[in-house]
Amino acid sequence: MSNYSSLFILLALIALVYILDRKNFKKEGTLFYLRRTEKGLKFIELFSVKHKKFFGIFADLGILFSFGTLGAWYLLKCKKATGVLWKTIISFSLFYMVFGVLLKIIFSGVLSLFGASGFIVAYLLKSAMDIITAPASVAAVQLVLPINIPNIPIFYVPIDLWLISIFVILVAHEFSHAFVAKAQGINVKALGYGFLAILPLGFAEPDEKQIKKSKSLVKTRIYGAGSFANFIVALMSIPLLIGVMFAYSHSVDVVGVSYNDTISDMPADGLLPMGGTITMISGNETLDIYNLSLVLNSFGPGDTITVTVDGANYDLVLAANPDNSSRAFIGISNLEQETVNTIPGHMGGIIVSVLLYLLTLFNFIFGLNLGIGLFNLLPIKPLDGGFMFDEIVKTTGVKRFENVARFVSISVLLLLMFNILVPFFL
Repeated sequence: MSNYSSLFILLALIALVYILDRKNFKKEGTLFYLRRTEKGLKFIELFSVKHKKFFGIFADLGILFSFGTLGAWYLLKCKKATGVLWKTIISFSLFYMVFGVLLKIIFSGVLSLFGASGFIVAYLLKSAMDIITAPASVAAVQLVLPINIPNIPIFYVPIDLWLISIFVILVAHEFSHAFVAKAQGINVKALGYGFLAILPLGFAEPDEKQIKKSKSLVKTRIYGAGSFANFIVALMSIPLLIGVMFAYSHSVDVVGVSYNDTISDMPADGLLPMGGTITMISGNETLDIYNLSLVLNSFGPGDTITVTVDGANYDLVLAANPDNSSRAFIGISNLEQETVNTIPGHMGGIIVSVLLYLLTLFNFIFGLNLGIGLFNLLPIKPLDGGFMFDEIVKTTGVKRFENVARFVSISVLLLLMFNILVPFFL
């Protein structure tokens, strides 16, 4: 589907929703159009009160996830636990053992100390260093949109998958805020949806006056619940993703990697066919994209290889990858996995198509819930991570805490803008 088709469908859907329900929409600010409703509030009240203990534990786990050992110290301090220092040290040890096993990289220490918020800041710092040392690096932060614009930091997602993924993200995030708020005794005035220009929004609207008067821990529990819910959804999508992947892999046979174009002034240009299916490189089978990448990485720029395309052999000298001069580059684009259905008949084709669609959908639900959830934990206002960090800094008793929180927020914001803008201008 072209960019224009995706944009037209998105605008048509927004216009349709707005026209059918325009009496209930309210314009707020320049680009916000919001539709509030009280439907569902009774269910939220009954369910959250009934499971108040669960949502308290859920919210506390969200604080630990968001700020790691710093979050553990904050929880112990707010609950006036004895032996705060020792319990905090034990918390770090436990976190480090877990993350040290899961992530055998330097980020495991950052994740243990400062949680997901510190992890994403460290990731942005590393990305900024990569941009400085390798100007061709891809932007670490990109807008997630159903429109693909060349040379703009946009992560393209097809319109249908984008709408479904955004819906799942918003429902998990906002309902989690609402459930935890009500469980903490904060009134939820309304639920709703709307648009920021052409971007769909969903929201729960707790009573801001009540939140301001609440204890620090109550506020932080509410702020942290949304992103933690997105993380839980990402985890829940993994078994679904694995299950569909297993079913799909047993429904098709991979037969090669196809491409439909060669890149000008690169080794494949004028030598390989304009399109075809690669099945082998220098005697090594490359029936899927992963193996193609592994085989290609075993060679370096300047090496001569033999590429088998549609049964014919072609010799070419590898060039340097434009994004990483140490890696080899053939010069082909638009790679896709070529498969043959093992389930016979028309119904077999339908089953394989559905499995492939679900595989792609669950992959996006996993990646976008994780990515957007982590982004929202950056210690920048008005993101949830910024409000949480504010409360944690207040609890330290540091004088003029506003200046500390403001300095961190501005520094991280500048780091974020560097990661977005510099690759674009370069």
